[in-house]
Amino acid sequence: MSKLVRAVLGIPAAVVLIAVGTTAVANATAGTPSGAPPSGLGVTCVSTAGAKACFGDAADKVWVKDTKANGESAAGTIYNTDSKSDWYRECFNTRGEAGGWVVCDFDVPENREGLLWAVNKPFVGNETSTKIWTTLI
Repeated sequence: MSKLVRAVLGIPAAVVLIAVGTTAVANATAGTPSGAPPSGLGVTCVSTAGAKACFGDAADKVWVKDTKANGESAAGTIYNTDSKSDWYRECFNTRGEAGGWVVCDFDVPENREGLLWAVNKPFVGNETSTKIWTTLI
C-alpha cells in the first residue's frame, strides 16, 4: 500500500479517535419538535439555503428548521471560539421541511464567545455562521 493511500485512510481514523477523546465537552442530538424560537433580545438566528438555526443564550437552547424539501437533514451547531474552554453542541432536524422546528436544550459554559452555524446536509452541505455569546451567570 502506498504512503499516500495509508495517509488518506489514516485521517478518518484519527478524526474518530480525536472525537472520542472529546466526548466530555461535545454533545450531538436529534431535536424534539417545538414551535419557533422566541424573538427578541438574547436570540440569535442564522440561515443558509436549506436550514435555519437559532440560539437562545438565556436558555442554552438551539432551534433548527429544515427549509428545503431535498431529502437531507438540517443542523444547528454552536461551538467556542475563545481559548478558555473547548466545547461544541449539535442539534439535528431529521423531520424534513414539513416537520417544522426542533429544539435541543444544552448546558454550555457561561460567558463564552462562540459561533452558531446553520447547516443543510450536515458535514458536507451549505453552511453559514454568526457570532454568539453564552449567557453571563
